[in-house]
Amino acid sequence: MALIRFDNGFHGIYKVKGQTLEIGTGGLEPYDMTYGAIGSCLFSTLLKVAEEQGITLSGVEVLIEGRKRQSVPAMVEYLKIRVFAGGDTSEDLQSCLQEACEKCSMVSTFAKVAEIDAKLSPVPLKDGAKTACSLKRGEC
Repeated sequence: MALIRFDNGFHGIYKVKGQTLEIGTGGLEPYDMTYGAIGSCLFSTLLKVAEEQGITLSGVEVLIEGRKRQSVPAMVEYLKIRVFAGGDTSEDLQSCLQEACEKCSMVSTFAKVAEIDAKLSPVPLKDGAKTACSLKRGEC
């Protein structure tokens, strides 16, 4: 069970499984948590798929950027997912990522309303970097 308690406008505390997160103004916003859920779900699924193929993963980073539609309801229109796996962009791992995208419940849910661009990338994030690429600049 998860509990969210709001106090004084859009400022709240989210408590689940003994963890507490600040949400709303000054904390995590809804899409921050959504993108985190998508990334962790995809990685969990990728880990299982890779293990089935005899591939061991460690030091993996998942970067997710999204764009919402301007029209109401402002659903996600586009998700850009980059998986950094220690420079490994082998065909086997690419295949594992494709299968993981098909099997991941969160990615599958969002694929019903959004275009999803998921790829392996050989360049990991630099320490302290917020993003390795930008949808606004159209690069990655």
